[in-house]
Amino acid sequence: MIKDIVSALERYISNLEDSTLKEATEYALLAGGKRIRPLLMLQVIEHYKLHPLDYVDAAISLELLHTYSLVHDDLPAMDDDTLRRGKPTLHIAFDEGLAILVGDGLLTDSFKQISSHPLLTDTQKIKMIDVLSSKTGSKGMVYGQVLDLASEKQSISKDRLDQLYLFKTAYLLQASLMLGAIASNQIETIELWEKLGYHLGIYFQIQDDILEHTSSPEVLGKSKTDDIREKPTYVSLIGLDESHNALNHHEIQIDHYVHQLDIKNSMITQSINEIKKRKA
Repeated sequence: MIKDIVSALERYISNLEDSTLKEATEYALLAGGKRIRPLLMLQVIEHYKLHPLDYVDAAISLELLHTYSLVHDDLPAMDDDTLRRGKPTLHIAFDEGLAILVGDGLLTDSFKQISSHPLLTDTQKIKMIDVLSSKTGSKGMVYGQVLDLASEKQSISKDRLDQLYLFKTAYLLQASLMLGAIASNQIETIELWEKLGYHLGIYFQIQDDILEHTSSPEVLGKSKTDDIREKPTYVSLIGLDESHNALNHHEIQIDHYVHQLDIKNSMITQSINEIKKRKA
């Protein structure tokens, strides 16, 4: 299914006007990555016995939006990163102005991928766009980045850090699962998918903190900007052992919602297990 997601991204890129914008967008989108967000959406659809690849062009809305957030987060005015997925960040490979415009284009086009999809009803499109914009706009992922910038060189509580991670990371993972439920006409399950996405997102971010503390930039494929910019992390706040305990707590909650949703033997659970085993 990953190959189908990449093919859909290539189709999206092929429809752009020939320009440096197209070149830079291709650089950002095809630089690698696990494609976990569109993959989760498609796996939810598959769980409900629909044909997931019929919805791949809508699912890449999540990858466009995720990539936009990375491109903008890497900018000098934000995290000032120079390495992403083992390659120079977009503003280094091209320039800062073009990187901003690539992010703007990806953000806007993500909603077009949903609104133009032929199999989705108008009701589904509205609901999906509402979820995606709510989870990523000024009350979602964008606000998480504001909290992230404000946390630099600050002493904050673990609860405040959890809030930051909810907005910055968990919300888009929630949206991925919720969009799958909407496309499958399983609205009554959407709250359970949202709760699973919460614990998966916090788990993912705590795992990032541990990996950044224990791995090298070469293994991670990105710069260690948390240390450089003195950002609070689980490890800096409560130590490595307690961070592992927190990770275990969220793993137990993930398993609970896997049981509630009856997805123990599904491809979704395989993807969750891949997240648990990741080293970068």
